[in-house]
Amino acid sequence: MPSDYDMVIVGLGPAGSVMAREMARAGLRVLALEKGPAYTAEDFTLKHDEIRYHVRLQLSPDVVQDPITWRPRATERARVLPWAVGPLHLGPLFLPPTTGVGGGSIHWAAWAWRQREADFRMRSAIVERFGEAAVEGTTLVDWPITYQDLEPYYELAEQEIGVSGRAGNIDGQLQEGGNPFEAPRKRDYPMPPLRPGAADELFVKACRKLGLHPFPAPAAINSVEYRGRSACTYCGFCRDYPCHVGAKATTTTSLIPEALATGNLEIRPLSRVFRVDRDGQGRAVGVSYYDLVSRRERAVRAEWVVLAAYALENARLLLLSGVDGNGHVGRHYMTHNYGWFTAILPEATNPFMGPAVAASVVDDFTSELVRDQEGVVWGTPIIGFTGDVQPIEAVHGMPADVPRFGQRFKDWLRENYRRLYSMYSQTPTFPRPEFFCDLDPEVKDPFGQPALRLTHDWVEHDLKGVQGAARIKHRIAREMGALEVWEAPYAPPYHISTHELGTHRMGDDPRSSVVDRFGRCHQCPNLLAIGGGMFPTYGSYNPTLTIFALAFWAADHLRAELKLGSAVTSG
Repeated sequence: MPSDYDMVIVGLGPAGSVMAREMARAGLRVLALEKGPAYTAEDFTLKHDEIRYHVRLQLSPDVVQDPITWRPRATERARVLPWAVGPLHLGPLFLPPTTGVGGGSIHWAAWAWRQREADFRMRSAIVERFGEAAVEGTTLVDWPITYQDLEPYYELAEQEIGVSGRAGNIDGQLQEGGNPFEAPRKRDYPMPPLRPGAADELFVKACRKLGLHPFPAPAAINSVEYRGRSACTYCGFCRDYPCHVGAKATTTTSLIPEALATGNLEIRPLSRVFRVDRDGQGRAVGVSYYDLVSRRERAVRAEWVVLAAYALENARLLLLSGVDGNGHVGRHYMTHNYGWFTAILPEATNPFMGPAVAASVVDDFTSELVRDQEGVVWGTPIIGFTGDVQPIEAVHGMPADVPRFGQRFKDWLRENYRRLYSMYSQTPTFPRPEFFCDLDPEVKDPFGQPALRLTHDWVEHDLKGVQGAARIKHRIAREMGALEVWEAPYAPPYHISTHELGTHRMGDDPRSSVVDRFGRCHQCPNLLAIGGGMFPTYGSYNPTLTIFALAFWAADHLRAELKLGSAVTSG
């Protein structure tokens, strides 16, 4: 039976948008299925609504349609709990992903990091410094690729989506004002850094006085007009919000229109895929999905199937389709512990203005640069948080001893909201055999499919890493003149952070990995699973730019294999 399309892509977030554009440009007939809606620019014109997006989670899945269950260990029964937002909210499901055409690129805060060279060889770097005992109890590995392999694709991603920043190392030459610890790059960012938030100068001065090396965070937000898209207006509704002027690197304003312009891409929103269909030899022949408009089950046939959804959803679809990767699908689960730290400063900080990413960072302790501290073998940046804190979120982040109603509550907000300043870190968890995702044997979604079950808890390494970062934050806050400080628990109540990775890790050996270095499933060679789930290990940076780069890398390899051309230059 002939195929309906050359390729069907499941999920149209960062990874899926890259694959859709590259394959459509190469001449393939591509169908993209997205379980959420297709938004228009008009949908986001009046987006300055904290109730709609922060409280009611307009862009996010809910646990009725997309239930996820959680348990701290495999001996306990998992339970469904509601998604929660805000750094101090209770519940294991924190900062849920975005559904809809554009996926996580709609809501992301737009920190656009390249990983460090050492992040690609994490196991070796730790063993070389601390010995084999430091990796016992983990499933840490080195990546099958290096930073040098991915560097051209990092550059391509920065140019194509638009990233603002200041290079710190161009071809081995340190650049003034950039990150002196970053890996070498071939060219600078396409745009200068964003204008920093009000309190950033205090952070920079304090860090320099302490002998640290602050630099502006790389941001996938336009600091100037770029490729026909407006510059940032510093509206203060950015992280977890859509952009009303198209300044944020959302794929609906960059990659997807270019893919549609080829005439080779069709998008079907509100199409919920529940299975990869396979023939008797195990080869993928297409997918089956629920049409949420007609409420009918449908199927589509294609020569190639690409799963490009969130790491957790990719794992669930693989398991539902009988692709278990020799038992590795859902294993090697990793996430970030954010180590939230908040202070009251003596002067106005205006945290409601500008994007959160318009701030400075210190990388002196990141990854393998971590200082000698007992039990801490992998470090984290210390990241300033100067803006994008609306009033309701500020309430969620208040100190525990302040009441949430009454006169004292009102007095505290009136006196302190405009003087808040935060820092955070991103301590990565290590993959461990006892923490994983699988299909829940009891809970099902409304379509009769098993929910994803998450088994995860914080271990001593995680807590010591957060504690070590907290000591640095306290030193910076004192130097900034902080009047009061408080922190989130080192073992926070959340276990999902939107930075989940590793659930279908890449590797050269089918016995220990799910996909090869280009995202192709070992078990099913015309099925690709791309995105954050490919990460074998996890550094301490936000993953999205690496997800973009990996998608460009995978698409470039497939184009060459199919003799459709190969290109790692923009345009």
